Amino acid sequence: MTRQFPRIADFIIVGGGTSGLVLANRLSEDPNTQVLVLESGKSIGDDPRVQNPSAWTTLLGPETAWQLKAVPQPGLNNREEMQFQGKALGGSSMINGSAFIAPSRAGIDTWAKLGNNRWTYDALVPYYSATYSVDFPDPKICKDMEIHLVNNIDPATTPKGPVQVSFPSLVKPHLVAKAWNEVLKGKGYNTTAELFPIQSAGNRCYTAAIDPQTQKRSSSDSHYGGPASKRPNLTIATGATVLKIVLSGSSSEDLTAEGVEAAIDGTTRAFTATKEVILAAGAFHTPKLLELSGVGDRSRLQSLGIPAVIDNAGVGEHLQNHVMCMRTHELDDNVQVGDGIQSLAFLPLKDRAQQQTLFDTAMPTTDEGKDFYDAVRAVLDDPNEASCSMFMTFIGLPNFISLGVMQSIPFSRGGTHIASAEPRENPRIDPQLFSNTLDLELMGRHLLTLEELPSTSPLSAYFKENGQRIPSEMKITDLQSAREYLRQNAVVTHHPCGTAAMLPREKGGVVDQNLVVYGTRNLRIVDASVFPVIPQANPMSTVYAIAERAASLIKGDSG
Repeated sequence: MTRQFPRIADFIIVGGGTSGLVLANRLSEDPNTQVLVLESGKSIGDDPRVQNPSAWTTLLGPETAWQLKAVPQPGLNNREEMQFQGKALGGSSMINGSAFIAPSRAGIDTWAKLGNNRWTYDALVPYYSATYSVDFPDPKICKDMEIHLVNNIDPATTPKGPVQVSFPSLVKPHLVAKAWNEVLKGKGYNTTAELFPIQSAGNRCYTAAIDPQTQKRSSSDSHYGGPASKRPNLTIATGATVLKIVLSGSSSEDLTAEGVEAAIDGTTRAFTATKEVILAAGAFHTPKLLELSGVGDRSRLQSLGIPAVIDNAGVGEHLQNHVMCMRTHELDDNVQVGDGIQSLAFLPLKDRAQQQTLFDTAMPTTDEGKDFYDAVRAVLDDPNEASCSMFMTFIGLPNFISLGVMQSIPFSRGGTHIASAEPRENPRIDPQLFSNTLDLELMGRHLLTLEELPSTSPLSAYFKENGQRIPSEMKITDLQSAREYLRQNAVVTHHPCGTAAMLPREKGGVVDQNLVVYGTRNLRIVDASVFPVIPQANPMSTVYAIAERAASLIKGDSG
């Protein structure tokens, strides 16, 4: 039976993922506004694996995740890395590890420094707050774990957003985590339970989008899409894959997004937007749809037989992602394992003079990329800002625990572009990981620090002396071995962003400060594609904040 959906709506939202369902909820609050969401995936909210945040790795199959793969990466010994993205209502908020981590304030402020004066951290604070509610841990547990708990919380300013955020590692605190806190304290970093700390450097409690009462995943679908789906003015169509945006107009600088074409139930259907088309398809599919619709680099599009309606070489460029690397260690026989991430630290490089030398010798020799380099360097030059995050997590193996290190703000950038005019083909993704040698040099030094932690008291009491390490065939003894370990074992995270960047057009920007695509009146992008600089750690909290602010902008524009 062919499903029927309204062919005309005020707003058409392409993608019912993390940001798309925030928009659907907020825009449909006005009963006189008709909103249509077109989502390729299906509803998976009832899947027990989704409800259990610890089961997220079982959700990376083709039924619930886009099976995207990067081209061989020279920086990773030519390995090909999968780039999973959520393919379901709720998007990646349904299949990720649920980490809800604050960005670096200085990192977000780089957005303003790169030409977006209205997008400072302070300007985004109300929209972060509109996203979540937090359940703080038991003060007695915090005292025992030597955790600083913010106890002067003003109920009038406490966030009251829909997404439920909690401290899962403090439900049943672990002695190994306490030892980690003590080791970090010895390095000058106290542990805080503050969700959005003033400075990024320090040891934090792990926070996640997990309902503290039910211990179930709190997602964009469960807390934005689900409640809004009961409204008669909101239609959410699953199994609906948008093929292109329909643009019209006589000038490439003043085009109108009339609507979209989408594949539903084996047929191609046209949908009309009376106000706006909003792309919320993610950092790979949003630039893909732009290029399929004739928005992108003219020569690239013409080579594929696609007429260029807006010539913008920035589409699909500026791809940023984090690289992560883990090392698994055997614990002492009498140590009971826990569940999931236990500890999280954001650390600068210890040797500041060495970092200065590294940065000075790696300065760009051309103007291209200099603005980005200068902005990132200004953050990392601050000793109160972190150039990596380190974490400790139980992985389900008896008597084993993993320690990991992840980049904060990488210097390397890549791109993603269509390889043909066929909408069903995956884009060609090249993140160019470690293409800027600074990333490998910084991460290698942090990996050496991570390798020292298991032998540092009091943490050493829980690790088996001369115990097994996985992988066992590679030892990390010096900077060169650390570099080689990273090339062989580091993996890309699922944090892609920047491929339709909010930047001045002459600097490679795709959208302006209202998130409207340059050259159009009413085509807007609201997802991680617009981030000029990647947030540190998991970007989900910032995706939510961007969507909340975009909804406010759109309501103002439409009013």
